[in-house]
Amino acid sequence: MSLYTTFCVALACVAFLRPLPTYDRLLYAGAVASLRYSDPVILHHIARAEFDAEPSPFQFENVASDPYFLDVYNNPNHFVQQLGLSRVKLGYVAAGYILWRGGLPILVGLRLISACCLLIVGLTLLTWTHNAVLCFLVLLTPPVLNMGRMVTGDPMSTTVILLALFALAKQKPLLAAILLLASILVRSDNFVLVLILLVWIYWSRLIHAPFATICAVFAIATSALVNRNAGMFPYRVLMQHSFIRPETEPLAHPVPIDFAGYLHALAGLRAIPYTFMTVWLLVAAVAWKHLPKSSFFRRLFPVIGLYIVIRLLIFPNFDDRVFVWAYLAAGVGLIQTAQFPLANPEPNCP
Repeated sequence: MSLYTTFCVALACVAFLRPLPTYDRLLYAGAVASLRYSDPVILHHIARAEFDAEPSPFQFENVASDPYFLDVYNNPNHFVQQLGLSRVKLGYVAAGYILWRGGLPILVGLRLISACCLLIVGLTLLTWTHNAVLCFLVLLTPPVLNMGRMVTGDPMSTTVILLALFALAKQKPLLAAILLLASILVRSDNFVLVLILLVWIYWSRLIHAPFATICAVFAIATSALVNRNAGMFPYRVLMQHSFIRPETEPLAHPVPIDFAGYLHALAGLRAIPYTFMTVWLLVAAVAWKHLPKSSFFRRLFPVIGLYIVIRLLIFPNFDDRVFVWAYLAAGVGLIQTAQFPLANPEPNCP
């Protein structure tokens, strides 16, 4: 236990010191500063100062090499119109703001949050499975390891969702529901996952219909409120911005995607067989096949599969960082397939 904990701490430290080189850092720095300032020039100045003061330890192509990034990097008015993409991760931005007000540079604080999330995930896996060696291997897989190196809200979202699933596995549906609702504050589009899981929890008779209904209404209202206050783009504008052409003025001059553009975005999903998502789907399939019918994961995996399909249809982006929590669930399920015969042999288990 102590050796594994030491390993997790060391891994989190490495993740903190070796962040991924992404331009998102510029927008997140501005999002954190926007909780205190509103003037575009001030926000732009703070974000650029933070971005330039935190060079990546790896070779990184400067944002100025692309016309869109060059414009956002140099134009304060265009820059602030992009901040909705980051401010919508309210929980992560608010945590970064608290650390900033406590004396840490913005990007240092955000990197620290992601690294701590990796540590919490590692300790949760061990608590869940009691198998340090296999948890060690799961943590070293690229999608999981990279989680701690990202300056984005997804590591915090992954951590909260994983803790919610852990609470569900331990028959604590109230705690799980609270954590799921909290995950919407970290990533507002988690409300789709929360609604699906609430239906499943109710169907499993773990919560009553009135409570499930209240949670569902709260989830939708929270997501809508966060999106509105963050200045998030309308859905069709976001799709155009993400899959067709990034817009420098998505709020002042919004350009919505058309149906042909949506089909173009869907066509990008044909690359999934060549990604880590396929590997983890196979892991989940193997675990599902060998786990007993009474297993928590035997019942959960089809629900996760349904969510992934719906998520990809709504927003056709198979970026690993959005699905790491599902990969971790698959990893825990696979570990349990190795443990189950020893813990409770059932010769006729499928």
